[in-house]
Amino acid sequence: MDKLPAQPNQSLIDGMSVLQALSSSGEVSCSQIAALLGLEITRVNRLLKTLAWLGFAHRLPSRTYSPGPGMHVLSAQSMFGSGLIKKAMGPLKKLHKLKLICAMGMLWRDQVCYLYHRGPGMKAEEALGRIGLYPAIHSSIGMALLAEKAEDEIRILFKNKTPERFSDIDKLLSELKKIKSRGYGEVLSKARSIAVTIGNPAYAGIALSGNIGDKKIEQICTVLKQVKNEIEKKDNILQGVFMINMNTRNNEKKLTTKNTKLTKTHGRS
Repeated sequence: MDKLPAQPNQSLIDGMSVLQALSSSGEVSCSQIAALLGLEITRVNRLLKTLAWLGFAHRLPSRTYSPGPGMHVLSAQSMFGSGLIKKAMGPLKKLHKLKLICAMGMLWRDQVCYLYHRGPGMKAEEALGRIGLYPAIHSSIGMALLAEKAEDEIRILFKNKTPERFSDIDKLLSELKKIKSRGYGEVLSKARSIAVTIGNPAYAGIALSGNIGDKKIEQICTVLKQVKNEIEKKDNILQGVFMINMNTRNNEKKLTTKNTKLTKTHGRS
């Protein structure tokens, strides 16, 4: 988590908060968003009208708002830009042989956003974006990603909150230290969920959930780490290709600039 700048743009912060709240709702009113975010209704109203003008929100006849076309375009562009789903789809298919729930998600503040959540018998396309935000401390992916954060970040994240499942913040921090030490996140409720993080620093996590007995934990962790390594390898390859393309473009620009200067010089002589 980056530190708050000395002079943060509060209008931008509020605008992004409204945009994010709108993206999580099929249809929502101005007053509902204001109550959710703790902002004045008049401010939220102005922000929603601005987002509607930009195409990120759509105002309905009922005077409520829904996500506009701009939000879908932004979503598609971000998915294409990061390439995470494309990189992960192949490796993730290997996990379905275990007939457990397979998931991939990212941490957003104290929530997990599931990019992929596929149960046994489901088609791969049905697994994309089917679950909204989910409390991180109830998710093995969330706990694994929280364990990668510094203690002061966790305290800021849960400031003035009592973490569910834990009596206080110190109990949560203690559990996160255990997760960091053993190398995987675990949540045990009706079923057991095991997760490992992807990337260094971690930017996402993958998990398996279902009827996982104590004796199977090591096996599940091994399989998850194999898939994690495949995704990271693909990520490194794509990053390498990206850097080559960028260097090629920069060299082409330099060559074009040099040729232009030579042409101008010869033209004056």
